[in-house]
Amino acid sequence: MADHATDVHATLLLPDALATRLPDRERVIGWAEFDLDLDRRFAQQFAALTDRELILVGKDVVRIDLSTIAEAAIDESIGSDRLIIGVDGQLPHILRYSRRCRRDMSRLARLLNRRIKKQAEPADNSALPWLDAVDQSIAAKQICPKCKHTIPDYSEGVCPRCLQQRQILWRLLDVAKPHRVKIWIALAATLLLAVTSATMPWVSKHLIDDGVTKGSLPNLWKWGKVLAVVIVLTEGLGAVRLRLLARVGSAVSRDLRHRVYDHMQQLSMRFFSKRRTGSLITRVTSDTERLWDFIVFGTVDSIRNVLLIVLLAVTLVAMNWRLALIAIIPLPFIASLTWFRGRKMHALFSRMWIYYSRMSGVVGDAIPGIKVVKAFANEDHEVSRFDARSDQYMAKELEVNKTWTTLQPLVGLMMRGGGLIVWMVGGYLVIKHIGTDSTVWTIGTLAAFNGALWQFYQPIIELANSGRMVTRAASSAQRVFEVLDTPPEVYSKHDAYVPKNWQPRVEFRNVSFSYEGAQPALRDVSLKIEPGQMIGLCGHSGAGKSTFVNLLCRFYDVTDGQILIDGVDVREYDLKWLRKHIGIVLQEPYLFHGTIAENILYGNPQATPQQVMNAARAANAHDFIVGLPDGYDTIVGERGQSLSGGERQRVSIARAILHDPKILILDEATSSVDTRTEKMIQQALDRLVEGRTTFAIAHRLTTLQNANLLVVLDKGTIAETGTHSELMVKPEGQYAKLHQMQAELNSVMAFK
Repeated sequence: MADHATDVHATLLLPDALATRLPDRERVIGWAEFDLDLDRRFAQQFAALTDRELILVGKDVVRIDLSTIAEAAIDESIGSDRLIIGVDGQLPHILRYSRRCRRDMSRLARLLNRRIKKQAEPADNSALPWLDAVDQSIAAKQICPKCKHTIPDYSEGVCPRCLQQRQILWRLLDVAKPHRVKIWIALAATLLLAVTSATMPWVSKHLIDDGVTKGSLPNLWKWGKVLAVVIVLTEGLGAVRLRLLARVGSAVSRDLRHRVYDHMQQLSMRFFSKRRTGSLITRVTSDTERLWDFIVFGTVDSIRNVLLIVLLAVTLVAMNWRLALIAIIPLPFIASLTWFRGRKMHALFSRMWIYYSRMSGVVGDAIPGIKVVKAFANEDHEVSRFDARSDQYMAKELEVNKTWTTLQPLVGLMMRGGGLIVWMVGGYLVIKHIGTDSTVWTIGTLAAFNGALWQFYQPIIELANSGRMVTRAASSAQRVFEVLDTPPEVYSKHDAYVPKNWQPRVEFRNVSFSYEGAQPALRDVSLKIEPGQMIGLCGHSGAGKSTFVNLLCRFYDVTDGQILIDGVDVREYDLKWLRKHIGIVLQEPYLFHGTIAENILYGNPQATPQQVMNAARAANAHDFIVGLPDGYDTIVGERGQSLSGGERQRVSIARAILHDPKILILDEATSSVDTRTEKMIQQALDRLVEGRTTFAIAHRLTTLQNANLLVVLDKGTIAETGTHSELMVKPEGQYAKLHQMQAELNSVMAFK
């Protein structure tokens, strides 16, 4: 659903198919497209929400007064969904849509229900102040003067929509701006190089006509010296140009890699959950490497070639305009062939990259999961998968090479054909004018003209050949800009709040969240947690426990409602500040390749060795660490594969302890340890929770018995809350049933 404002009245930018069906100045605060009619056939339709009405735009325009709407509910099914709008005293309106429209229609339904609820509340209602904030936030947005779209906070005043519409070439040149002084020097050298190159044919003409043909040694030496000076200048300027461009190229490659990787780090979890690791690695490495060659050498060489073509064209016309007309005969055919080849190769390169990405994806999947591969003896299967993807990539690469190798000889044939015609016609006319006083049809003129002609053809050939490089660069640029143009869904505002004194008081207020905009992972969750409390989160798998803490860390933003820390919405805090004050131990501990000390220091890079050891002791990791051959300097390998699961978990707990957060999140923190270690860690956690607000997720309910408050989640809602003793006296409660099931399972396992 669009959320961009066009003026201070918060009127949204609407698609033409909708805007043309609405009266001018209609104050639309939200809209969505739904694409199925009542017979489930595809038909473009729209629903637009104003302050007072819901407007349905299809074959006809239907207006529904908000005061008559009782509720808007979504009914999900396998093939399609529907939004049912209940109207007092009338049949409900049913809006059907495919999964393509699911997110926008779900957002519209939530916005519609908020407006209905807002109308039903008293005017001074303070329980839901965020409703007004949601509706009024549109008007506070900064508007782009060119495209009239909202400029989001994360873009720092630059309209990403206008930026994306710029041509790729100019966007790539932006990367080279910090090095423009060196580039200008290289361009100056290129200009002089073009001039000296165009001078050579004139010097050669005089060398032959005034020196060799007339048999004059003084003229031969004179023009020979001039030619030597021109050659030295040409080669010297070429060396300066190449050295400068090589240095700029390396710097541009580094800057581009940094820019892509830095932006990738700012992107939200949703971006990474939908993309393969191998594809993202390719964009940071090979795609950026492919672009710098085009940015530096491609652009400067293109400028040089254009200058050479212009100067040498003038030279050819000045030498003999009749032969110049003959020389340009192949050019229209070369231009047409180059244009056709460029279009075809661009499509081929785009498809080839898809197969390259798939091939890289196989490696990206197999290497991290090599233990699983070997455990199931599937090495041959993985090799077969890779070979199949590699063969597919080679087939696409052969298509590119076939197009390239088929068309390239035709270009060369046309060039050489033009040169042959010039030799034959020019040679005939020179022979015909032998013995005359003609200064136009001389041997020196013909030789110099042909030399200039090949110099003229050479940049044309290079420009034609550059199509391959440009096509490869354009394909890479599209993939790089896909990353750079992806806006972060979770980000800090310009005026983000950074408190000096605060308390880890947490409140979930009417929080709902959906990963894909349809089936909610959390539904209307409300909970207050006081500083220093330990909250135990439990429930069946998929109940919403991990989603609960993901929202608190702002890995995602809530769909509806608010999460408050010390009375302030988490979206108002500076994101980095917020996460620096939240420590988390994941269910699957992740260690980076490096030493144990470096992995613990990741929680606080400024910590001293003594603080590292204290954190390890608190996590009961110190004893096993000092027992390793290199102690804290032991290399753990990629993902910590050289350590056991329990050891990795304790190192990750030490990392969180060193982080010294005021809010601590333990996501199944004891799931990878044995009973004895679990007890030791639990004792350490009992000491650590003092002064901290702790959220602990655990399937083994015995680890949560000492929590100040237990929260039982079921299908995204809070089923019950209370202490262990309070919940155990409710035999029909979910917590008591879960506890009984685990006790029975433990007794069965103990009996075995």
